[in-house]
Amino acid sequence: MTDLPSLIPAGTPRWRLPRSARDPHAWHVLAAFAAVGFGVGLTQNGAAGVVQDQVADLGTTVDALGWTMVAYSLGVVVGAPLLMVGLGRMGRRPLLLWMSGTFLVTTVATVLAPTVEALMAIRFLAGLPHGALLGTASFVAMTVMGAERRGRAVAIIMLGLTSSLVVGVPFMQWMSNAAGWRAAYGVVAAVALIAAVGVWAFTPDVPGNPHASPRAELRALRGARLWTAIIATTVGFSGLGAVFSYIVPLLEVSNGLEAGQVTWVLAIWGAAMTAGAYLGGRLTDRSHVGAGRLGLAGAALALAGIGLVGDVPALTIGSLVLLAASMQVFSQSSQVHLMDVMHGSPSLGSALAHAALNAATAVGTGLGAIVIGAGLGYQAPAWVALGLAAVAMVIVVLGPGYRGRGGWRRPAT
Repeated sequence: MTDLPSLIPAGTPRWRLPRSARDPHAWHVLAAFAAVGFGVGLTQNGAAGVVQDQVADLGTTVDALGWTMVAYSLGVVVGAPLLMVGLGRMGRRPLLLWMSGTFLVTTVATVLAPTVEALMAIRFLAGLPHGALLGTASFVAMTVMGAERRGRAVAIIMLGLTSSLVVGVPFMQWMSNAAGWRAAYGVVAAVALIAAVGVWAFTPDVPGNPHASPRAELRALRGARLWTAIIATTVGFSGLGAVFSYIVPLLEVSNGLEAGQVTWVLAIWGAAMTAGAYLGGRLTDRSHVGAGRLGLAGAALALAGIGLVGDVPALTIGSLVLLAASMQVFSQSSQVHLMDVMHGSPSLGSALAHAALNAATAVGTGLGAIVIGAGLGYQAPAWVALGLAAVAMVIVVLGPGYRGRGGWRRPAT
């Protein structure tokens, strides 16, 4: 683990910085951040698993609830750059503690939402700390692991997020059916509390940027390479939101699966995302541009499959598995590429990566709500997403910052 200078004066009470955080083991830090990712994955992705029960409880429609998912993603898009630009000088430990606490409070508020309108507003607020939380965690993880293992450091955090899809989201869908969607989000609140304790116990005292200022951070947001990377990430990742946000009605209505069968498909989806996170970390360490192109190609194939045979259960499930793994590879590569582009502000770069990924979710989910609301069915979002993936592929082959790159190299050992 990289040696870190202490910013805490001698004699600071242990509750401010426990011994486990003064001299942390790298894998303890990563475990705490994986718990954060697990909780964030539950609060965001769990919405797709409980949507059918929210329709009945809140007296609304599937496409209306799609906009609550859009609200969460927009919260991430707004909160990630706003918080990282405004709080660039803050030490990374207190920043993570504040964001973990905000995550816990907004999750509890979600449980108590009385109407779909209130839920939409709360989900926007819940999204605000998402990018700053995961972006800062990624930066600290890379600090303790070293630059040569940055892909794997990010992948471990993302494994926490995607592993929530293996057990957490299917469990939420099951609990929502059994006890209501509010009970399911009560579980998310418990996970958020555990994650906050882990952050307090193990996060080392990594300094912020003493020279950071809103003006300096905003200057870092200039340049064709940066905005090409943001656009490519946003456009390319939209397919995941377009399909996953409506995965339950796709499986139940278009494919005729029962609720119990859907639970198992969600677990398979999560396993594919987790495998994609591991593979993406390895491939990204070899070539993040090459990994991004490979991920987009796999996603395009999967989206075409859903559009063509998305009403045949076995083929639908196979296409979903390929989509989940491929999009995760693309996600890993996009985060590292953005941090490379913003080498002077890596925390902001990581936060912007999450903002771009959630802008993609908002775009995909919103377009999905529009085509579903127009009566085109639950396979239609895949065709929209396929067109967006094709545009993204052109960008990552020909765009500034991508041209002439993508050669594979042997990772450092």
